[in-house]
Parts: sequence; structure tokens; C-alpha cells
Amino acid sequence: MPFPQRPHHALLFATISLLASVLSGRSHAEVIELTSSCDVELGAINAVCIRSNEGSVAVYGWDQPVNQVLLTHGRRDVIWRARKAAETAEVVAPARERDLLENGVDYWGRFQQTRYHDYAQQTTKVPSHAWTVNEWVKGGDLVQLSGTRFEVIETPGFTRGAVSYVAVLDGKRVGFIGDLIYGNGKLLDLYSYQDAIPEAQIRGYHGYGARLADLVTSLTRIIEANLDVAVPARGPIIHHPSEAAAKLRQRVQAIYHNYLSTNALNWYFKEERMRACGRRVLGQEAAIELMPYCKHEKTPDWIYENSTSRLIMSETGAGFLLDCGSNRVIESIEELIEQQAVDKVEGIFVTHFHDDHTDAVANAAKVFQCPVYATREYSDVLEQPAAFHLPAMTENPIPNITVMKDGAKMKWHEYTFTFHFFPGQAFYHGAMLVEKAGEKPVFFIGDAFAPSGFDDYCVLNRNLLHDDQGYLLCLNKIRDAGDCWLINEHIRHVFQFNSRELDHLTRRYQKRRELIRETVAWDDPNYAVDEQWAVFYPRSETISATDAKTIELRVTNHSEKPREYSLKFNLPENVVSSDDLSQKITVQPGSVGTAAIRIKATATWKGPAWRIVTADIETDGIHVREWSDAYLTLAGTAR
Repeated sequence: MPFPQRPHHALLFATISLLASVLSGRSHAEVIELTSSCDVELGAINAVCIRSNEGSVAVYGWDQPVNQVLLTHGRRDVIWRARKAAETAEVVAPARERDLLENGVDYWGRFQQTRYHDYAQQTTKVPSHAWTVNEWVKGGDLVQLSGTRFEVIETPGFTRGAVSYVAVLDGKRVGFIGDLIYGNGKLLDLYSYQDAIPEAQIRGYHGYGARLADLVTSLTRIIEANLDVAVPARGPIIHHPSEAAAKLRQRVQAIYHNYLSTNALNWYFKEERMRACGRRVLGQEAAIELMPYCKHEKTPDWIYENSTSRLIMSETGAGFLLDCGSNRVIESIEELIEQQAVDKVEGIFVTHFHDDHTDAVANAAKVFQCPVYATREYSDVLEQPAAFHLPAMTENPIPNITVMKDGAKMKWHEYTFTFHFFPGQAFYHGAMLVEKAGEKPVFFIGDAFAPSGFDDYCVLNRNLLHDDQGYLLCLNKIRDAGDCWLINEHIRHVFQFNSRELDHLTRRYQKRRELIRETVAWDDPNYAVDEQWAVFYPRSETISATDAKTIELRVTNHSEKPREYSLKFNLPENVVSSDDLSQKITVQPGSVGTAAIRIKATATWKGPAWRIVTADIETDGIHVREWSDAYLTLAGTAR
């Protein structure tokens, strides 16, 4: 059925809109006539205007006055587009996104405390100002707005409470689906789907792809809605929505099936809980594959086990500690000293930054008067945790770390230590190979592996995917170490993968990388698993009106080609800079580029003691606004 002929006033309206886009600096914006009553402006966030004789409605946003503006979800990096329209229009939004839209001020007010020991693993792309919403909607609602009727469909996944809107426009069923689908069956990332799985008693930290179950249900609803066309918040118009939804559903199920097949949680939480996770995403009757446990045995007697710490004991009476997550570990070692099982502790190696391995390291170094070791790649996060925001962080800095190069060796009594950068469970992660004459070598690998596979259940730990990164690098290091035991300090055994198991793990991980590659919207799979491909450093800073502080935006180019990035720093009220807020940098493949500005507080600071700086980033194929955030605190205020 051909679209009705476009009336003259609609053409004039589109011309005015396009002119406004050019004048506002969005000269690259493209306005498309979707139907004779609906225009779509493609951009970083698409904007939609639907007109009738009774008025006009925007979806996502619009720069000309409208009667209502519809939001599909409440993330900061999307709703900025509606800010102009919301100045005069009524705002319609999902009831299940109310917390995001109304309570961002409370979220950021608590951030300085909640950012540590964070096991919920939700995005920080939260608005820093409350939105006034005139009408809250939920799935099944039918709302009549300025002459157009919208059906509301619950479509959570990318966020917990997202909805889609369906309207019949000029004889076409048009869906406005937010960030549910990108293009022909793709999605933006995997880290946004991290969440708790209550029915399997799994908290957010361990909930890899938890909301993929919601996504699968939502995609089925879109298929059943029988749309002619869909307009997402980002990316191209989707002209075959049911086909795209079915393709994405199959793709994410394949990723999740692969994830379960080599999952360390099968060791910790056992088979039934893993099958419960699988049924949510894959279906009740789906085949779920789990890797059998590899060889494991009792830990050698020269290694003392306590919680998530280990103590290597020398025949000389000296001890060398790996990690220290609580003062109870210190007390236990002091008891060993009293019992003359150990004379003293001569050093501490920290495997990674998680609080259950680091909370008491600084105290242990003070009590035992010994140095602390780590490799260069993650020493900074240990010394300055406030400069980062990562899962399960400690707030306790570890000062004066002795930094070791990747591959460096150290002789310690009858042992030889080899220090490794070992980006397994997390990017900021190390390992230490311990060799002793007459004993099978032991590779202390932090939390990287369990006898059933990879500890990669928290995507926000930054598990990178290329051959020379992440778990594929770690697998090669295990192979290079030869015949040795592995120790994960959560496990009261040593264990070992044979060559067949190492090959199996490698093939499965490489397969997952390819599955993610064909699913992610951008040109490299790492963008799907690395929330911090663009991140502020430091992540939090204290500023004043007297001394300028420098903050950097660090951009990792995961692509195989050099990229030029156009960056813009968005300063909040009462924060100023004399530097250029718009900058360009060129970053080579696999490298990190930085742009920096110096900032101060104004003397007229009012309101809360915190502010949020955000950044816009644009490069070929990637255009995001208000994406990264840094947390600023006014000097002299209580935290």
C-alpha cells in the first residue's frame, strides 16, 4: 500500500526542521519522511515528530515545539535528546523507569559511598537532574496523544523498565523501540544486560547477560506486534522488524549458550543453578552444556590457606602473602607467628583490585612491615582506587607498591617467583608463578579460572577479546607455564587443565568472540564488553575555586583502523575551564588516546556538593552523547 501523498504544510515543516538542525550545529543530521505524518531525524539519538490536525508528538526528542514527547527509557545518554522538547511539551515515560528519571539526584548524592563494594553492576549513565514526567505508562496501556493513539509494550532488556510505543501512521504499524534492536538484529553492548538473577540466587555481580532473558521476551513481543517498520533510538530505521528481532534473539541465545558452556559458576553454584540461568534465556527445553570439572587435588602443605588469601611458607620460617581481604587474615597469620609456624611475612603480592582480596592489604603491609608487589598494568588502581569505578572495589588505597614488569623474576629463599600481567577475571589483574625444586610449580592466578572454566561472569570487569588480550592471553600464559597447578584463592584445591581442555576453552572463547562480533552494532566485539572504552581519569576529583585540577578523557580504540575522535566536555553549573572543551585526537588501533582539561569550581557554587562532568564522543560509525562521566566534589564539604 503506497503512503498517502504528503501535504504541503508537512513539507514546509520538514524544511524548517532541517534548517533548525543545520543552525544548531547538527549539519550531518538527516531528516527522513517515514510516512506523510511522520518525520525522523537520524543522529546520535534519532528524533521523531508525528503530526495530526490535533497537534504533534515527538518520540525521543525534537527541536521544534510539540505537544508531547515520549521516552522509551531513562538513560542519560538517550534522554538528553528530549531536553529541548520537554521545555514546553508534556513528557510521557515508562513507570518502571521512574527511579532513573526522578531520583538521579539521590543516586549521585550517594555515589561517593556506593561506588565502592558495588555488586549491583548497573550503569552510571544516570541523569543528574530530576525529570518532570506528566504521564507514566506501562505495558498494555493505550494512550491518545494529539490525535495519535499509541499502544505501550513492555520491552525491558537494555534497561530494566523500557517500553516501546506502537502507532498506526498512514496505514503502517510503526514501532518506536528505544535501544531494543540496532539495525538488522544487533545490539549496542552486553554490559548493559548485567543484573541479578533472583530465581538462581545470583546477585548482579555474577549475572552475566541476566537481562538477555528480558530481551528475548521483548523481542518475541515485537515479533508478535507485527510491525511494518521500527524506529530505534539509535541507528538506522528497521524496515523488517520481525526479521531483525528474530535474528537478534537467535544471536544472543547463542552467546549465552556459549557462555554457560565454560562458566566458572558451575564450580561455585553447581549445575542446577546454572541450568536455571540457562532456561531463562534459552528456553525451558533448551540443551544446556556445562564443562566437566578438570583435575583438582588438595593444596600442597607449603601453602597456607585462609579465606581469599594464601601464604607461601619457606623452610627458613619466612612467609610471603598473596592478597589480604580482611583483618581476620592478619590475625590468623599473627597466630601462626605466635605458634612459631612462621617467623615473619616478607612480602605481599596482590592479584587484583577486588575488595575481598585488597581491603586489608595496606594494613597487612603496615603490621608486617613488608613491601607490596603488583605489575605495572594495575598498580595504579591499587594505589588510587578513587581514580577508577569498577566492580567490587575497595576504598582503601595501597601506597608505595613495588611495581614489577610482566615476566619479571624474583628469587625468594628456595622459591622463584615470576610476576605476570594476567587480565583474566578483570583487566586489572595479575598472577604469580611459584617454582620450588622438587615440587610441581604453582601458578597463583587470582580469580581468573575455576575447574569448570572462566570467571568472566561480570562483564564490567573488562574481559577483552583479542588474541593478545584478556582470557586468550591468559590461556597462552598457562600453556607457557607448562606442567603446573593453578590456584584460585576462592577454591580449596589446586587444579590443572590438560591440553585438550585448554584447546576446548580457547575454541569456545574464540567462538564467543565471533558470536559477539556479529551481534554488536560497532566494528569490534570489544566495544560490547568494555564499558570503559571511553572513561574519565580520575573518575572522581575534588575541586576548588583556587587550584585547577586536570581530568582526562581516555579513549581506547578497539578497532582495526586508526580513528579520529571529536570529543566534547560537558561542564555542569559552577564548574569552569579556560581550556578548549571541544578537542580532536587520533588514536591508533589497540591504543589509548587522551584529551585533558583543567577545571575549577566557581565562587558562587550553590546546591549539592557534587557535580557530574560528561563527554560526547564522535568518530566514524560511533556517535554518543553524555556518555562518560566524572564525579566532582567541592573541596571542604563533607562526604
